[in-house]
This record gives sequence, structure tokens and C-alpha cells, in this order.
Amino acid sequence: MRIVFLVVGFCACCASAGVRAAEAEATLAWLREGVMATRTQPAASAAAHASPIGSLWKLYVYAYLAETDAREAPYQCTAAAANTEQQEYCCKAGESVGRDQALARSCGAYFEPERLAISSGAWRSFWQQRMPQTPWLQELSALQPHTQVSVASLLKTLQTFPLQARQAARQALAEVTLSGYGRGALAALGSGPRLKTFTWRRAERPDTYFGGAAGWLADGTPFWFGASGSSKAALSRHAGWISANLPDARVADQSEQACVLVDFFTRYPIDTVHTASGERIEQAARLHGDYVVSFKNGTRLPIHSAGELELRFAQRSVILGRFPLEEYVARVVDREGDAGVRQAAAALAVLARSYVLQNARFESGCYRIGDSSGTQRVSARPSSPSARAAAQFTAGLVVSGAAVQYHRDRAEPGRLSWRKAVEQAQAGMSFDELLAQAFPSAALATLSGLEECKRLDAAERWLTVMQPKWHRALRGEPGFEALEAAPAVCALNYGNPYSDQRRLRIYARDWRSFNDQLTLAHEYLHLVFRFHPRGFDEAYIEQTARRLLEG
Repeated sequence: MRIVFLVVGFCACCASAGVRAAEAEATLAWLREGVMATRTQPAASAAAHASPIGSLWKLYVYAYLAETDAREAPYQCTAAAANTEQQEYCCKAGESVGRDQALARSCGAYFEPERLAISSGAWRSFWQQRMPQTPWLQELSALQPHTQVSVASLLKTLQTFPLQARQAARQALAEVTLSGYGRGALAALGSGPRLKTFTWRRAERPDTYFGGAAGWLADGTPFWFGASGSSKAALSRHAGWISANLPDARVADQSEQACVLVDFFTRYPIDTVHTASGERIEQAARLHGDYVVSFKNGTRLPIHSAGELELRFAQRSVILGRFPLEEYVARVVDREGDAGVRQAAAALAVLARSYVLQNARFESGCYRIGDSSGTQRVSARPSSPSARAAAQFTAGLVVSGAAVQYHRDRAEPGRLSWRKAVEQAQAGMSFDELLAQAFPSAALATLSGLEECKRLDAAERWLTVMQPKWHRALRGEPGFEALEAAPAVCALNYGNPYSDQRRLRIYARDWRSFNDQLTLAHEYLHLVFRFHPRGFDEAYIEQTARRLLEG
């Protein structure tokens, strides 16, 4: 069976339901404690009742593979199939793609049941056992992009998604907002929500599209979003609204996280530890409740523990903390910064996470690091809600390609100044822009190692040579604003080349052929005319790019 070609009439009421789904410009829904909540924009519009499955069908095939411990072969991209709909965005000809990347890239060819030898009977048996109340999911032939299903039913399947598959999918989908179709929403949504995008033609207007995404918040809450246009355009256009209306994630799933061991107060010898009532702790113990730590220099510090802190006696008294990675990150944000400035706190959370992974030693399955100004300081009290929000907002993101450093007020290349970051965040800069400015040679990456920007050094060198010539040719053009340095050029594995105007980057595949160089010139012009209407005039941009190269 090839999913892209089947036509199935599955839901008798779906045509009208699809029309109702299109009435609102944008709709957001989530399911928590069995109750579905919705938000629409504009608020007076009717809420969506149904949604096309679109590319979400790949998420269910992914779950089947993960839960059955399948060992399928990677998908090999061929030149013959390079322009087919199913191979689009998978990989370059001659390369291959694995399961996780295929899900993040929405590679339809990878998940075709025929390629994977998934029979209708095995599929039906699998989902009947796990979701017996969801008949549309049990029929493999009904798993079509155009099939309409109720949003409530869709959310229910995400809520009862097999645990092992959900954890694997969340990790794989981290790439979507980092460098995939959801990249325009990163600054507003962060990396905490993990989502699979979908786009499909409207049933009532085949010349228009309806797109969005579905997935899970950091705490596992399932959500769905749909709006006019492609998923990429809809997410970028409505990211701020989605962020403002999504419920706050509760405690994140700690089973997905690495653990961190912290040696507290490494530079301040402990004298005694007392309970809040004044009882001195004389023996090694795991701490539960409120305590007061007295140091040999005479200072005292109140702490609180729910069992994550342990008092030990060796050559001297020590307190060892054990935390999930994101709780550790939140405690660093509380101790080293101020979680009240959201984007600055998010940038600090990425740096705290990056620092411990770069500098801690690995011991007994955990990262171990000291609490001191020589490393990074960690709060001995539970993290604040706003610090936890900053950690969850950037969950799984690290800086790749640079040794991270930060300081309270001193900035220099390769070091973030917290004070400056706060000022810039208050002026409107997002956390990823703050990090790009402080670490221009680095890129954001996920913990699984999927880099947001793998630099094409040769392309950047070519642009550096061409830039002075182009500046001279463009100097008299209305709206032209010269760049101080050539933009970074990042490798693009799938999708169309584009320019990131916020971070002054170009995403392209190569630079050696004339067409590749024309693409680079085209996207470069989008950057230097980004503040002028000419920057949106594709005919002018293309004509000028050709003139620059031919000249």
C-alpha cells in the first residue's frame, strides 16, 4: 500500500466538519485531565471540530515501529525519485535517512507501510490493543493525509500514545522548531513543546491550504494547532498567540532527562547542619524538610530538600545533590541570574545546560560538578516556577561549536554578559538572538546532536570574497543596508533554501555551481534589503542576483 495514492471515504460528516474547522483563522486545543480546552483567533470564530490528518499519519507509523522494536532499513534517497512528493524533504540523492530524522523532516517515503511490510491485520491488532475506542486509527487504509478526524479524538490518541514511542518521538521532534518547519516559532514557543507539523489542501477549496501541528508539552499534555496556510507559515504567523494561550507545562517527564550530581559549597567548609527546629544532624542522612547550614566562616544559609540533598561525613561535612538535568538548569538560573526576564533567562538556561555537559565529569550514570563561582553556582533550594519555566522553554537545547562562558557584567567574544543580555531582552531580542550574538561561531543543537547550523565554510569564504564587490554594486540601490560581515551559511539537508533575517544566516545546499551561487546571492539580497519593500519583491531580488553574478 502506498499511502499517497489511496482515496478513502472514511468520515461521513467530515466535509462539513472540515468547513467548520476552517471558519476560525487559527485554533488551538489541548487535553488535560480528560477535558479538552480550545482557543480561537479571532475569539468570536467557531472552534475547529475536525482536522485533516495530513502528515500526522507518520507519527502513528513511527509509534508502531518503536513499540514493536522494528529494525527497518534506512531509506535511501535516489536521483530518480528526487522530485516525487513522497521523497521530498527526505535527504539528498545518494544519502539515506533514519527513523528519527525521517519523522522530524516529515519524510513520507520512509514511513510507507508497503516499504516497511506492515500488514493491515498486524496494524489493526496493534492499535485495537492500545486504543480500542479509536476505530479510524485501526484501519491502515484510512490513514490518509486527507482523512478528517475530530480534534478531540486526535488529542485522545496523543494522550494515550504508547509511552516508549512518545518518549522517542519527543526526542526526534526536537529538530522541528530548531531547524525544521517550525523554526519560525522557536523564539516564541521554545523547544519545550515537541510537535509534528501537517499541511493539507482544504476539502472545500483545493487551491488553499490548512496547516498546523500536534504534539506534547514538556509535561506530556497533548495539543493541536491549525490555521490557514502551510504549517510553516501558520506556525510562524501565530507563534506568539500560541505561546500566550497554551497552558503552562507542569513538571516535565524526568525519565527522559540525564541526571546531575552537585557537590554543594565546595569553597565554603560546612560547620554544622540543623533542622528548622534546631536539632543538629550528627549522622549521614538524606534530607527531608527545612534546614539551616552553618559554615565555618560564620555565615548561615536556610535550605530545603525533598530528598534530593544528602548530608555526608567524610574528611569534612558535605552536601551532595542529585537532580534531573532540567531542575539543575533551573536552579542555576535562580542562582546566577533572574528568571523574571524571560528571554534572558532562557538564554542563561541554554548556557547552564551547555556548561554542565561540557565541563562535568561523568560518574555512575550522572554528570558530576561542583557548586562554585569557578564552575557555576546552584541554588540549594527548589527552583522557582519562573526558573523551571525557563528550563522547560529551552528543554534539550545546547550551544554547539563553542566553549560557553558567561559573566555578570563583562562581555567579550565567546562570553555572554548577563546584564547586557537582560537589557537586550527587554529591548525585544529573543533568547536565540542573544546566544547568536554572544557566540557567533556556534549554533544551537539538541542533546541528541542535531545541529541547527552545520557551517558550510567554503560557501562562507566565497561570500566573504564576493561581498565587497556586491556592496559596491548595490551602494546606490534604495533600501540597501550593508552587512558588517558575511553571513553564516548553514547546510540545508531538505526543504527550500532560505535566509534567516533575525540571525543573518543563509541555509543552502552547496555553492559550487552557478545555480548554487545564484541561490546564495538571492538569499544574501533578502538580508541586505530586509528592512525595505524590495526585500519582499522576488522578481527584483532574482534579477539583481543574476546581475551581481554576471557582473
